[in-house]
This record gives sequence, C-alpha cells and structure tokens, in this order.
Amino acid sequence: MVFHRDARIMNKMGRILMWVGAVITAVGLVVGFSTMFAGNNALAKYFLMFIPVGFLLVFTGLVTVVLSGPERQE
Repeated sequence: MVFHRDARIMNKMGRILMWVGAVITAVGLVVGFSTMFAGNNALAKYFLMFIPVGFLLVFTGLVTVVLSGPERQE
C-alpha cells in the first residue's frame, strides 16, 4: 500500500500531540510540586490537574502515530 498524504498528516499531528502532552505533563509536575512545597496549595492543585490531561494527550498522540503509520509487509 502507498503511504498516503492524509496518513502522513495524521502521523505528524500525532507526533506533535505527543510532544505537547509531554510538555504539559512536565510543566504540571515541576510547577505543581514546587508550589506545593512552597506552601501555596491552591495554585499547586491547579497545576497538578494538568498532569492527567498531558498524559491523555501523550497517549492519544501515541495511538495516532501507531495507527497512521505505514503498513509493513514482510
């Protein structure tokens, strides 16, 4: 099968989604825990809520990359 243009676009979008999710997760972890240890629990809760959202974006991007990848024939 030919690796069509739409599949390439979906593959690229999946990779971008994985990176965006990883950045959101990392920022949520670093800022959330640092504000929690600094004593600002209200702000820490706000940033710690971003961690599951980032994880879901990473997982969605991974599934998109796997499903839109080229078919391998051996």
